[in-house]
Amino acid sequence: MGEMAERGDETSSDGLLTVEQLNGRIAQVVDSAADLHGVRCIGEVTNVSDSDVAIYFTLTDGEHELPCVVWESRYQNMDVDIEDGQEVILEGSVDYWTEGGKISLKPWQVSEVGEGEQAAALDRLEQELGERGWFDDERKQWPPEFPERVGVVTSLDGDARYDIQSAIHGQDPTIDLLIKDATVQGPDAPRSIANGIHHLDRPEDVDLIIAGRGGGSDTDLMAFNSEEVAEAIFTAGTPVVTAIGHTDDRFIADRVADMAAITPSRAGEYFAASREDFLDGTVEPLDRELEDAYDTYQRQQELSQESRRAAKYKAGMILLGLLLLIVLVLWLVV
Repeated sequence: MGEMAERGDETSSDGLLTVEQLNGRIAQVVDSAADLHGVRCIGEVTNVSDSDVAIYFTLTDGEHELPCVVWESRYQNMDVDIEDGQEVILEGSVDYWTEGGKISLKPWQVSEVGEGEQAAALDRLEQELGERGWFDDERKQWPPEFPERVGVVTSLDGDARYDIQSAIHGQDPTIDLLIKDATVQGPDAPRSIANGIHHLDRPEDVDLIIAGRGGGSDTDLMAFNSEEVAEAIFTAGTPVVTAIGHTDDRFIADRVADMAAITPSRAGEYFAASREDFLDGTVEPLDRELEDAYDTYQRQQELSQESRRAAKYKAGMILLGLLLLIVLVLWLVV
C-alpha cells in the first residue's frame, strides 16, 4: 500500500486504483456535473442531529433517502429550524466526501413547506388509535416472569436475532426460542411482522413474543409505526414485547405493546434474568427470616435458662426456710 500511495493520482499499468484514487475520480465527476449544482429538491426531514460544525439530517420521500449537511455558520443565518417531520425545499449542491466515500446534499437555502406527509399521517394514526383505546394500560397484560418458550419476530439475518439469543441463553440456556423470520424494513415489512406475530400467537407454543429489530433511520423503522403491526400486537392473546434498537423515539408499536424494551439485548436480558432475580429476591429474605428465627430461638433459650435458674434459686430459698423453721420448732419443743 505504501508504494501505491506514493503514486498519487497516477494509475498503475494494470489499471489498479487505490481507494483514494477512485474516490478522487468520483469526486471529480460529481464536481464537474453542472446539473448537480444549484439543484432544488423537496422532501421530508428525518434523523436530525447536530455537532459543533454542522447540522446533519436525511431528506426522504418515504422510500428513498438523501443525506444532507448544513454547516453551522450557514445555519445560523437561516430563518428556519430544521426538525424531524418537516417538509422542506432545499437548494444547494451535491458533494462527494472523498475521505468517507459518501455523497450528500449541502443546501445553502432551506424553505419550510409545512408538516411532512409522513409526519401528518403518523399524527392522524396516533390520534385514531388513542381514541380506540389501543394505548390504554388497563388492557395490557404483564409478560410472565418465568417464560419457558419465547417467540421472536425479526429478521434471521439481522443483529437483533443474535442479540436476543445471546442475551437469553447467556443467562438461561434452558429457555426455548422459536424465531419467526420477518422482513423488518421496506414496504413489505408491516405485513411480514404482523404475520409473524399472528403465527406465534398460540399460548401452547410460546409464553411471550418479542418483536423488534436493530437500529436504523426513521424510514427503516417505519413498519413499527404502521396500523397493521399495531393491530397484530393489540389482538394477540400472548403478551407482546417490542424491542426496537432506537432509543430516541417511541413508536406506535411500543405504545400498543404490553411492554417496550429499548433494545433487543435489553429485552432478552430482562426475561432471562427474571428467574435469577426472583430466586435472589426470594432466597435472601428467607435467609434473613431464618437468621431472625434462630436469634429469637436463642433469646428464648437464654430466657428459659434464666427462668430455670430463678426457679431453682426460689425453690432453694423455700427449702432453706423450711429447714430453719423445723430447727426453730425443735428448739422450742426441747
